Amino acid sequence: MLVGPRATPFAAVILLAMTAGAYSAVLSAPDLAGAAGQSTIASLSLDSEGQAVSGLQFDLDWDDTLDVRIFAGDRLRQSSRVLYSSPVKPRGVRYLIIGMDQGILSDGELLKAFVTVSSGSQPGTARIRVTNAVATDAGGSPIAVRFAPVNVKIQGGGTAVSLLSQGVLNAASLLPGAISPGMVITLLGYFRSAAPVLFFNGIQAPTLYAGPGQVNAIVPFALSVGPIATLEVRGDGQPTASLPLATAPVSPAVFTQVGTGIGPGAILNEDYSGNSFLNPAAAGSVVMVYGTGFGSLDPPAADGEIAGFPARTTLPVSASIGDLPAEVLYAGAAPGLVAGVAQVNLRIPSGLAPNLAAPVSVTIGSATIPAGVTVSIR
Repeated sequence: MLVGPRATPFAAVILLAMTAGAYSAVLSAPDLAGAAGQSTIASLSLDSEGQAVSGLQFDLDWDDTLDVRIFAGDRLRQSSRVLYSSPVKPRGVRYLIIGMDQGILSDGELLKAFVTVSSGSQPGTARIRVTNAVATDAGGSPIAVRFAPVNVKIQGGGTAVSLLSQGVLNAASLLPGAISPGMVITLLGYFRSAAPVLFFNGIQAPTLYAGPGQVNAIVPFALSVGPIATLEVRGDGQPTASLPLATAPVSPAVFTQVGTGIGPGAILNEDYSGNSFLNPAAAGSVVMVYGTGFGSLDPPAADGEIAGFPARTTLPVSASIGDLPAEVLYAGAAPGLVAGVAQVNLRIPSGLAPNLAAPVSVTIGSATIPAGVTVSIR
């Protein structure tokens, strides 16, 4: 739900132990520009230069006039890789991209960077840097990685708050798109107030988290689904910014264990233990999958309250695991969790072969969760 997954120690050790080889791949991103308080988005792209890149690790750091958030890009989402991260200093994060197989990463947009210029920043140039970068091929041989620093030109001018629609994310998938009633969102940007409050078409949204550059909230269940809804941010009782957003009855996504929208899902086994590579579920057993964006419930949910009893989705839900149909035993509110978090109970197909990264697909109405979520099956 919150941006900032954590690295797994065993995976970090594997790549940290490597040394760069004779050939190199390239990570690149365009230079950026913005005034104080403004945000912009850039793609961090991979050019393998003919190398079969299977895993990648690097450190990212940035000047104190910037706030930088990293998300999985298109190519990474299409791969079978997982993105891990761990802070290494106040404005530095170590990223690790690794998988359970020997597949390779395709060239193109590997990551997205959401960059906000700090309020009060003076005109000049700030930098985003990649260091300690190393890749590996499917056989474990190291590949050197080159990267040129990204220059961010800080422009003069006003500091009016302007939100980006690309900064309104489904908190489970961390992807932008249409919002839906009851969806948990992550909003990124500059908010002026230390305690921003969000309103959708004038209806106050329950706030789950508010910190520098990020707010997590729940779209009110009473939001009318139409072509456009208006998101308004208020601070200290005063409007500070507004943004038109597309709406949809549902915008489903499943939470993941490392909080990046891809990789092992936030899934419990039949005995309520966490599903993982080390604790896979048995074929034929039931797993509980947690997500958001599943729309209205029956009986209706109350904004900001903890769900005390089951309440099913008003639209039908279907699912598959490992490309085989999975029986949906329940889809609706998650008792014990805040309204807006959905729970889907699935029976794993009995004929499914062992797979520590079996793909999970859930469809509600005509909308399907983004690809990239997996479950471990023994």
